[in-house]
Amino acid sequence: MTTLELFFDLVFVFTVTQLTATLGQDHGWGGVGRVVLLLLLMWWMYGGYAWLTNAAPPVTPVRRAFLLVGMVGNFTMALAIPHAYTTDRVVFAVGYLIVAGVHTAMYLTQAERVTPGMVVQLGVGNGIAAVLILVGAVVGGGALVVLWVAALASETLLPQLAARTSVSRRDSGPAFTLRPAHFVERHGLMLLIVLGESVLAIGVGVGSGETAIGVAQVMFAAVSLGLAALLYWAYFGTHEDEAAEHTLERVAPERQQAVALWSFGYAFVVVLLGIVLAAAGLHHALEHPTAPLDIGYAALLAGGVGVTWVGFGAFRRAVGRAGAGVRVVGGAVLVAATWLGPVSGFAELVTLIIGSVAILVVEQRWVVA
Repeated sequence: MTTLELFFDLVFVFTVTQLTATLGQDHGWGGVGRVVLLLLLMWWMYGGYAWLTNAAPPVTPVRRAFLLVGMVGNFTMALAIPHAYTTDRVVFAVGYLIVAGVHTAMYLTQAERVTPGMVVQLGVGNGIAAVLILVGAVVGGGALVVLWVAALASETLLPQLAARTSVSRRDSGPAFTLRPAHFVERHGLMLLIVLGESVLAIGVGVGSGETAIGVAQVMFAAVSLGLAALLYWAYFGTHEDEAAEHTLERVAPERQQAVALWSFGYAFVVVLLGIVLAAAGLHHALEHPTAPLDIGYAALLAGGVGVTWVGFGAFRRAVGRAGAGVRVVGGAVLVAATWLGPVSGFAELVTLIIGSVAILVVEQRWVVA
């Protein structure tokens, strides 16, 4: 993995920061839904660039220039996130158009180990999506959400349908050959940076209160950091990255893309969504650590941690590793900690930590990895 790719990821993490802050201002069902849609749209294109640099490492001046322009598009979208559905919707759409255009152009001119059919499938799906997003932004109102959902369907479903059609006709082999080590490392570093963003939320939350930092704030922050460390351990400490790399190396070439998509595409976005939700809840709770927590923010905190564990479970299932069920069920149970928030935000946080430890202990003692 090159340093420019890491720089690209740091720009994308600004997206996560913006989504977390936006959710903190509007934590109702509507706000959560809007944040989820933005995350899915932007994560799909981030994943597209992870696949792209796997096929075309940015080691030449031309490839670096492509990636830098893509970064500008990503940064533009991230800047527009707080008002992406209102005053800055066209700015967001233009940023998305840049990202999608650069992605297709770089695939066409720079990619290796990729069939022309795959490039056409991706280009058509992403191109239609970019146009729908732009039209939705121009039209605005209720049509915007409808068109943006249609855009998400276009870029995620059309390439899959085209690929299945090609396979059914038996006119193509594997459309893309991954370099598993690079692919796993790229996503692992992204997860590490996003977890770091949750730590940033802890620090900002402690310093944003109206009173001086006291013992209560320090204790709450320390326990919050412990929760972030547990989520780190759930992936890196249990060697999920190594297991995924081994799976991608061993799996048959015609199945490699599907495994990569389900693990680092669909499952990973669930993990990231959970972290965004939990970080928004933590940020609010840290402002007043000894006070009861609003039920909405309590739901963000508990739901975020639970969703993260469900995502980790889905990831295990995708790479064929034992213990997926423990993580999914455990994550679902942790959501019930929401009802402790209105009593004590600290009690909710401690319960989430105890529950997370219990998941790790159960899978370590009773699940053969």
